[in-house]
Amino acid sequence: MELINYLRRFRKHQKYFYLSVLIIIAFFIGSSLITPKITSVASDLMEDVRLADLYSKKNNIASEFLQLNSFLNYSKNIIEDSSDVPLSSLINKLNFVSDLALSNAVNTSSYIYTITPDGIQKTEHLRPDEKLGEESVPYKKILLQAPKGTLDTIINTGDKVLNRKAYVFQRNKDTTIIVGYDVDLKAFWKYYSEKYQGRTSYTSVFNKNGICLLHPEVENIGIKIPSYFDSFAISDIFNQPDSEVLIDNGFSQYLGLDIVRYFDEVIIGDQALIVVANFMYFDLQDTTGEIQQYFSWISFLAFITFILLLLIARFQLKKEYRENLRVLKEKEHLATANENYQRENALLQLSQLKKKMNPHFLFNTLNSLHYLIETKPNLSQKFVLQLADVYRYLLENRDDNLTSLKKELAFLKQYIFLHKIRFKNSLNIKISDHSGDDLILYKKIPVLALETLVENAIKHNEITKNKPLDIEVEIHATYVIVANSYAPKKKKNIEGHKIGLTYLKNIYNYYEVDSFKTKIVEDKFICILPLLS
Repeated sequence: MELINYLRRFRKHQKYFYLSVLIIIAFFIGSSLITPKITSVASDLMEDVRLADLYSKKNNIASEFLQLNSFLNYSKNIIEDSSDVPLSSLINKLNFVSDLALSNAVNTSSYIYTITPDGIQKTEHLRPDEKLGEESVPYKKILLQAPKGTLDTIINTGDKVLNRKAYVFQRNKDTTIIVGYDVDLKAFWKYYSEKYQGRTSYTSVFNKNGICLLHPEVENIGIKIPSYFDSFAISDIFNQPDSEVLIDNGFSQYLGLDIVRYFDEVIIGDQALIVVANFMYFDLQDTTGEIQQYFSWISFLAFITFILLLLIARFQLKKEYRENLRVLKEKEHLATANENYQRENALLQLSQLKKKMNPHFLFNTLNSLHYLIETKPNLSQKFVLQLADVYRYLLENRDDNLTSLKKELAFLKQYIFLHKIRFKNSLNIKISDHSGDDLILYKKIPVLALETLVENAIKHNEITKNKPLDIEVEIHATYVIVANSYAPKKKKNIEGHKIGLTYLKNIYNYYEVDSFKTKIVEDKFICILPLLS
């Protein structure tokens, strides 16, 4: 008998059993699909990080080498722009730049050679601990290497590796000028490595001949390192499209680890350099394996939690069903009261809709716009934008009848701007904050409350140059006072005036707030708007 009852219950709930089986199958399928995705995402993320690091290094290298070349470029520009200047004046200008070159701490010496039929005039600028003679600055060799133009070469003096930068210019058939300076590359690497400390990689820089200019192992500076270019030629780097970089695996003697190298070119004027970012190699399968294992455990625990919640929910449903029967009776009791509220709310929404689509306001603003287009076209553009913002706010869908005081004040300023075009100095408004607390602006008031009161003031009062309409908005800690000068028109539109105030009164009544008040004191109409939390 018990078996029969069990089978009956099983048939009755078998759809839930099949649903549970499908959920289990879906769980394992999803897990098998997501696990490889983790490796793929990690690989893409690592690639993006490495490329970003490479591009950052390129920018740093370009900036620093541009600074190194700046003094030679200054000298070159001075020479080329001084064809009509006497030679002595030109040499004086070059002496200034040559002396200025030593302001860069990595420049060891600078020099100017003027070769004429009368001989060779030498001007040399040295640091106190430097020596410069014909044997270390062979100007004849410079002429052989670069009879005219720019020379950029590497000189290894034993204790130093110098990057000699020189410019040879034949002023006329009898006069040749050589200007240049030497950069201590080891000192330059010390400066660069202290300024740009790499956290995820280290930088190597080579010239177009494959000679190393920067490297954390300073003994490699000034020589070729063949291991960097085993897989491809140097020309392959310069022939790569701009959007692509070359990638190669290798072994770093500096780190003693397998690394991944990213190669790209940097062009600085006439100088072509190769920037290499060296990253430690990671086996993504090993790195993400532990993550995948954790993910599997988390997924399994989430699945068990889901099943438990499903069982709890089933028992809870029975309890809620009984509770719902009781609540249903209470809802029926509240239905009548709710219908009354719905009717009142519909009237309020209708009142708002009338305000949103007020044709009289639109007609006046379009007339003002027509006037501005003819007289003040620049102001008309601002007028159109403000008008668009006003109607965007008016036509905004809202779930309730409240909005923040901050939004209402912003809307009021736009609304007043449109009316000021029409009334000019006959309409004045003053907004003052007496609350002393910026958080007051986030309290609530009825939607269009301020606009309703200002619109009523404009619609129902005489407005002339002699009798301007003055409106004051005072913000206090718990309420807002809106007061306007009271000069009612002879022909009053009492019904239109009541609609706006009735709307505000009904809103406050709905929220059981009885401090909303209106009154006329002397020559002012005053309205007190309570702030709602």
